[in-house]
Amino acid sequence: MIFRSLRAKLVASHILPVLFLMPILTLYLLYFLEEWFDSSLLQQLAYQAHLLQDRAQSNPSVVENLSTAQNFLAGISGLTDARVVLLSRDATILASTRQEDAARIGTRHPDESIMRALSGQVAQGIGPGFSTEVAFVVLPLRNNDVTVGALRLSYAVDDVRAQFNQLRGTVLVGVVLTGIVGLGLALGLAATITRPLRQLGEGAQRIAAGDYRARVPMRSQDEVGQLAQNFNEMAARLEGAEQARTRQLAAIIHELGRPLAGIRAGLETLRDYPNADAETRDSFLVDVTAEVSRLERLLGTLRGVAKGALRPMQLHRSEISLEDVVRASVVNYKSVAAKSGITLNIQVPSDLPLIHGDEDRLIQVMTNLLDNALKFTPRGGCVGVIIDTDKDAVWIRVADTGTGIAPEEMPHLFQQFYRGGESRPLEKRGMGLGLAICREVITAHGGEIRVESDVGKGTQVIFSLPK
Repeated sequence: MIFRSLRAKLVASHILPVLFLMPILTLYLLYFLEEWFDSSLLQQLAYQAHLLQDRAQSNPSVVENLSTAQNFLAGISGLTDARVVLLSRDATILASTRQEDAARIGTRHPDESIMRALSGQVAQGIGPGFSTEVAFVVLPLRNNDVTVGALRLSYAVDDVRAQFNQLRGTVLVGVVLTGIVGLGLALGLAATITRPLRQLGEGAQRIAAGDYRARVPMRSQDEVGQLAQNFNEMAARLEGAEQARTRQLAAIIHELGRPLAGIRAGLETLRDYPNADAETRDSFLVDVTAEVSRLERLLGTLRGVAKGALRPMQLHRSEISLEDVVRASVVNYKSVAAKSGITLNIQVPSDLPLIHGDEDRLIQVMTNLLDNALKFTPRGGCVGVIIDTDKDAVWIRVADTGTGIAPEEMPHLFQQFYRGGESRPLEKRGMGLGLAICREVITAHGGEIRVESDVGKGTQVIFSLPK
C-alpha cells in the first residue's frame, strides 16, 4: 500500500490539500470574478443605455434618417466609451460611434437581441458582436408607445476574456509550482518527524537484542523530542539494571564460592589424611558443617529475595519471646566468635514482654546483623546484643567494636545489592542483601530500623518492634 508508511501519510496530508483544494478554490474564485465582472459591465452599460434612451426618445427624429441619427450620436459620443449603434424599426443600422462601422450603415442587422428590442423588450448579455465577443444592452426607442427603433450599446470583452484565460494559465502554473514546493516542504517536514521515530525503532531493536547502551539523539523540544528523552531515560535505567544484575550475579557467585571452597578444602583434607586423629577429623567436620550452614543461610537469603520479588512479604505471627529469638540466634555464632577471638554478650531485661511477630523472620534479622557484626569486628573486639523497652515498643541493639562505616556509605546501606565502598576488603563484601531484608522484615512488623556508626570505633544497628 502506498500509504503504509508514516512518512507517506504525512506527505499526503500536506500535499493533497495543495493539489486538490487549491485548484478548485482558485478556479471557483476566477469564475466568481469573471461573473462579477460581466455583471458589473452589464449594469454599467444598462445605466448608460437608459440615459441615452431618454435623450433619444426626447427627439423622435433621430431614427428618421441617417444624417439625423449620425448627428445625435456625434453629440453623445463623448459621454461613453461603449460602441453605440442606432437602428431603425426594420433593424437597419442608421449610425454608429465607431468609424469601422461605416460600411455597415444602411444595412440590416436583424440578430435576436435587436429583434427583441424592436418588439419592445430589453435585451442584454454576453455574445457575438459585429466582429468580436461583446457585452451588450439593446433598448427599444418609443414614440407615443410605439417602438420606432433600437439603441444598442456594446463593449468588447475579448481582451478581458484573454486576460482571464492568461490569469487561469498563470494560476495553474502557480498551483503546479506550489505543489512542487509543497511536496518538497512536506517531504522535509515528514523527514523531521519520521527520522527520529526511525531512530527510536532502531534503538528499541538494539535494546531488544541486549545492547542497553543504545541512545537516540534529541534534535527538538516537541513531543517527538520528549519521546526520545523518555526513551534515553528508559535505556539508561535498563543499562543500570543490567549492570546491577551483572554485579549481583558476580556477588552471588562470589558468596556461594566461599563456603563451597571451604567445604571442598575440608573434604579433600579428610580424604587425603584418612588416618588423622579423631580430634583433627572433628575439627575439619566442624568447619565443613559451619560452611554448610553458611551456604544454607545464603540460599535462604536468595530464596527470600526471590519471593519478595514475586509478592509482598507475608508474616506468620504468633506470641513469641524475643529473648528466645535472640538466644537462638546468638548460639549459632558462639563458636564463630570464639574462633575469631571476639566476645559475644547478651543483655536482656527481666521483665521483657511477649510480642506478636514472626519468629523465623526475626531470627533471620538477628542472623544477618550478627553475621555483619562479627565479619567486621577484629580479634579481641566485642559484639553485644542489648534489649530495652519503653511503653510502646521493644528496642534491640546489635553493637560491635569493629571498623565502622564511612559517612558517605550510610545513605546506601539499606539498598539491595549494595556491597559497600571500595575501602572494604573484597572478601568481606557480601551480596548486599542483609540489611535490605532486615528493613523489609522490621517494616512489615510495624517497626523501624537505623544504623549508627563511627569509623574506627564500631557500629550499632538499632531496630524496634511494637509491643
